[in-house]
Amino acid sequence: MKKLLLTICSSLFCVLSYAQTEHLTFKGLPIDGSKQEFVKELQRQGYVYVDDDILSGTFIGRDSYVFIYDTPITNTVWQVGVLFKSTYDTWSLIKRIYDDLVDVYTKKYGAPILDQKEFKSPWREGDGHELFALRSDRCVYRTVFVYIKDGMDIGCVEIRMANDCRIIILYEDSINSDLLTKERANEI
Repeated sequence: MKKLLLTICSSLFCVLSYAQTEHLTFKGLPIDGSKQEFVKELQRQGYVYVDDDILSGTFIGRDSYVFIYDTPITNTVWQVGVLFKSTYDTWSLIKRIYDDLVDVYTKKYGAPILDQKEFKSPWREGDGHELFALRSDRCVYRTVFVYIKDGMDIGCVEIRMANDCRIIILYEDSINSDLLTKERANEI
């Protein structure tokens, strides 16, 4: 009986240990490891180095910049951001692309935990001034998905409209986000 209990506990420990080390992925790459290695892997996929934290390439069929964020002490990647290069000049176009992205990510990650679509007075959707409201920070379009696997929070993905009428997608790994918090606390 003790042997069976020990086997079950060992198996459970192995499963939990594995789940705690899984990272959110971007383009098939775990959001983990050094920024330099992460950049090299993206370059192998065809992305072009622009600056220390920025690459350029195609993401889901759109010309984009990719931003790599790392922790201050260990330089571990904790977040990847995508900024579509296109600036959208009509509300119907940016809204359609945004809604299409939300649909794709919903299929991958399930229902979002936050789906914020609001205008601040006096603006409202349908008044013909949506882009002006967006440029003036009077409009918020933001959707957040959390990826949970086997009861463990792996990371989150946020899609949002920027006030320069572009779309941003952020991938944040939970384990390395916690590492960032610890490293920042050590700097205080």
